[in-house]
Amino acid sequence: MSVRRVLLITAVAIVSAQTQPAFDAASVKPIDPGDRVSSASRAGEFMGSLQALIWFAYGIEDYRISGGPKWLATDKFDVVYEPSGPQAKLMLRTLLAERFKLAVHTETRQMPVYSMVIAKSGPKMEKADKPAGSGGGPGTIRGTMEMSTLASNYLSSTLGRRVIDQTGLTGAYTLSLKWTPDDGPATGDNSAPSLFTAIQEQLGLRLESTKGPVEVFVIDHAEKPSEN
Repeated sequence: MSVRRVLLITAVAIVSAQTQPAFDAASVKPIDPGDRVSSASRAGEFMGSLQALIWFAYGIEDYRISGGPKWLATDKFDVVYEPSGPQAKLMLRTLLAERFKLAVHTETRQMPVYSMVIAKSGPKMEKADKPAGSGGGPGTIRGTMEMSTLASNYLSSTLGRRVIDQTGLTGAYTLSLKWTPDDGPATGDNSAPSLFTAIQEQLGLRLESTKGPVEVFVIDHAEKPSEN
């Protein structure tokens, strides 16, 4: 048995162990391609593509998903389930395996990443005692957080590439970041700079393009579910 096969079996076993809980009732219906539906979730329902479902169930960003059928990100489904609650995401993993025949494994690959370092000007953020509330929206990130949180929770998802904190800054910092997204102006301000410029001017940090390890969620098999 090959090493890859052993790793695959191990990964699937881990996933299976995590996804034992199942919904009492669930339905999966394809959404008409003519309906312009964005990914959306509410208690007991999720609408979106299989790629979006994987993101919702596993918390895997799009840039970390590899392989899968051509319709992975295009065909959309309406998934209605009960019960909803804290176990819903684990139950959704079971549904993905049973209804979409989803089979996956994880592996680490060397991929393009960004290293977040201190700019020549030095950090422009206020030191805080501990992390507090934080949040963001189109073109904004604000709150009190550690640099690792800024890199992994906010910048990585925004840029679609892993961002590694290499600032050497420890503890929490209060920050406010505003930029113009690639697909439109920041809320209420169309004069904000690009994200890369904003990070340097407003936070005193800089992003350097390099390569590094990224854990990838590889889709080995998936099928369109029968409607019910």
